[in-house]
Amino acid sequence: MYLSGLYQYFFYQRTPSSVQQESLESLIDAETLYIPLTVFILRNDESNGSKRKKEEILPLVEKASQIWEQASVSFEMEAIYEIKKSDRDIAVLLDNPGLFTRDIEGFDFKTINIFLAENLKGLNGIAFSGLNSVAVADYATVYDFRVLAHEIGHIFGLERVQGKKERLMYQGADGFLLSLPEIIKARESAEKMYY
Repeated sequence: MYLSGLYQYFFYQRTPSSVQQESLESLIDAETLYIPLTVFILRNDESNGSKRKKEEILPLVEKASQIWEQASVSFEMEAIYEIKKSDRDIAVLLDNPGLFTRDIEGFDFKTINIFLAENLKGLNGIAFSGLNSVAVADYATVYDFRVLAHEIGHIFGLERVQGKKERLMYQGADGFLLSLPEIIKARESAEKMYY
């Protein structure tokens, strides 16, 4: 337990609000695609309830959107909900996301649904592609906005890449660059889903 606590203390941290994401020029000559997002802050007084403040959500989304500027994709927040869910409920999100989302007021298949929790069993984030949903942890090993951008990449059908840490779809989600084939694939998927 002691070593696990030290590991989490040193490797899993909140992204400081002072960290910025550089804007990226589009690598494709195309109209900007606007993708709607719905955010759910999962609250409780237990171990996994998100500690994020509502005012921290817009910067999170804006920084993830800056990464996707290279694909001429922009995110627009439709709504933010704060909902009470126990740690047991949050575990259901990870184990059976279809069951978890069934009774969530505001859940919308026409948007990308983002669930925020303090901890996701050691994961930085996870995508539930069939539900157009992602979950992002408050405490991650990399910047949370890059985790969000990475998981949205999975919603757009992108796979993980190996050996290129500067890439957004690298497993650690610490990079932010997309290749032209990834951009084309993500845009085609986004157009089918949201246009």
